[in-house]
Amino acid sequence: MTDWYQAKILRLCELNNVEDKKDLLTDIKLKFGALNNRDAEQVARSLDYGPFYSQLTSNDTNDREVVEQICDILAILFSILEPGEIYQKYLVQVSALITNPHACVRLLVLREFLRTALHPEKIFQLLADTTLLISIINRIGDDDLNVAECAMSIVKKIGENPNGLCILYKGELLRTFARLLQNDTISFRIYEVIVDIAKTSHEALEVSAQSGFLNSLINVLENEDILLQLNALEILTQLAVFEEGLSYLEQQDVLNKLVQKIAHVDDNPLSNLLIPGLMKFFGNVARHWPNELFSRYPVIISALFDVIDSGDQNILGPALDTLGFVSASIEGKYALQALGDAMPSALKKVAEIVQKMPTALRIRGLNNLALILEVKRVEQDNRILSLTKLWFDSLCDDPLGMIVEICRQPFVDIRQAGLEVLAVISSQVWGQEYISTYPGLVEFLLDRNIESFKECKNAKYEVVKRLSQAERDIFDADTIQKFKRFVHEGPYFVEVNTEVAIEGAS
Repeated sequence: MTDWYQAKILRLCELNNVEDKKDLLTDIKLKFGALNNRDAEQVARSLDYGPFYSQLTSNDTNDREVVEQICDILAILFSILEPGEIYQKYLVQVSALITNPHACVRLLVLREFLRTALHPEKIFQLLADTTLLISIINRIGDDDLNVAECAMSIVKKIGENPNGLCILYKGELLRTFARLLQNDTISFRIYEVIVDIAKTSHEALEVSAQSGFLNSLINVLENEDILLQLNALEILTQLAVFEEGLSYLEQQDVLNKLVQKIAHVDDNPLSNLLIPGLMKFFGNVARHWPNELFSRYPVIISALFDVIDSGDQNILGPALDTLGFVSASIEGKYALQALGDAMPSALKKVAEIVQKMPTALRIRGLNNLALILEVKRVEQDNRILSLTKLWFDSLCDDPLGMIVEICRQPFVDIRQAGLEVLAVISSQVWGQEYISTYPGLVEFLLDRNIESFKECKNAKYEVVKRLSQAERDIFDADTIQKFKRFVHEGPYFVEVNTEVAIEGAS
């Protein structure tokens, strides 16, 4: 069986006409695709891949479609074999393909190495080959982003391995990283890899810090180029969301420096461009450590409320996200409550945003309002429910009317966002009471005919599901029964009209 394929591959090397090559490769692919698993594995194991590799490295094979067809066939064959098997059999040939002029060839080989890196018992093959590792690291600087990202994934997996961690930041590998850092664009790919590795363990953070690369990233925050600072902030945000990473950044005085940037934002007109990145950074910190943020960096919260109050559409989105992150936890909600009138005032601005701003900001405002008001059932008590009711009432004179009006909008995205806010309040006693007395709202929620969008059907189903579990005596028994039937029938139930026309009826 293998003989037929081997003969075809050898014939491929003899052909000069591009169309003939394409036809032959199509034949191979179709015939191989018709094999059962056992036969396919036998062919994949028995074939000599050498002629394929020679075709990919030959100056005569310049047609992109031919190269892509060969790569498609090899990708299928590789996937049948064990990770690392191709590397063992064709070390020299496969390693050479990493620098092939065709991106699809480089990607083919790197994906095979990624399979090996993901296999806990096969990764040692890569760790033992310093030359190969250097080639893989260099591909992080590839012009093709897919190739670069695949190389990044391999290096990250190597860094997660204790033995790999020791190898990466030494000797020629360390120097290879350092050379790539000279290019601003490629440097952030390297920094992303380093931070992702640093997040995996205490030891990984220590080794990454000792390499000096984390300090290099931190130093970018002092660069005059605002875009470079924003890129650095984006990556450092990932480091700040785990406890040891945040501690490291505090030890390096990074958070204080960022606070100063916010405090002196008026000194430099360009600094305004930094605010979205700074808001995102501190928002993510607040999501995980709200009390620490409030107690150590109160200026951040003041700046957050100032941005929301300003209504500046350029930086309002990240500020809304940050307020949502800060409010997501119970601790964050209580910390905001302790600030007095700041939160009720901010919520009035949020109500203006969700009613009057461009659609993208309205949706963002609603999504974060849902985070601000949400309290998991197991965390609900009188104190937290009193707070969320107070905040909801602070939005405007008729907050439920505002949300219901949004839920009736004919546009799927804004309608869905409104229904998601309604779902949040429908799981809280005060919200259930508001919904039960709002004219026509129960009928609107039970009417399936007015929802044509799948997303809105799902969102409305979630509202009704929560109301079906409402506290006793808020809704009458008949309404609760309707809610439960709605839930039982599912979000996509369609009522069939059972009336039958009678022939001759007048």
